[in-house]
Amino acid sequence: MFKRTFFLSAAAAAGLLAPAAPVQAQGFDMDCKVILCMAGGFPSDCGDAYRYMIDRITRFPKPLPPFGICSQDDGTPYRAVDAPYAYLQRNTPAGWDCPDTHRLYFRQNGDRDRSNNITTFCYTHTTTTRGRDEPDQVVFHGRIPANHVNFQVQVTVEPGTPDSYTSPLYRLNYSTGYVDPAIGG
Repeated sequence: MFKRTFFLSAAAAAGLLAPAAPVQAQGFDMDCKVILCMAGGFPSDCGDAYRYMIDRITRFPKPLPPFGICSQDDGTPYRAVDAPYAYLQRNTPAGWDCPDTHRLYFRQNGDRDRSNNITTFCYTHTTTTRGRDEPDQVVFHGRIPANHVNFQVQVTVEPGTPDSYTSPLYRLNYSTGYVDPAIGG
């Protein structure tokens, strides 16, 4: 109940609830909406905030953080938000995602700086077959492709207070549109 009440009151305070007449959203309004929508799991009416966030993190040549400054009604910045983010690389296990039901297989083949020398996939479990005259062989069951992710962020609203709320960890690939299904992307 608190999360819903907090989200609605914060949305109202940030001016996110629909006004009587259509008004063009300003940049800081969208930054507030990104903060609130991300903390709320990007509900269905937050598609514009999600696209705005993706546009910011894919900006060329220099990406921006997922959002800028969110102003309160009195014009002061709302700073009770913590949103660490990271750009992820293909040549690390953190740059790959599997469903919660699977484990990640990641192997670097040779040069650590070259992403084309990586073997990845997701699997459910392994068994080992033992041969009399052959070496043991590991069999990976339930294999599916791993999804490359290149960005992650998690928002905490009101950190360090009893009213603190932390969003899921968002892992996505802003080039392909993939979003970790566990967060409802």
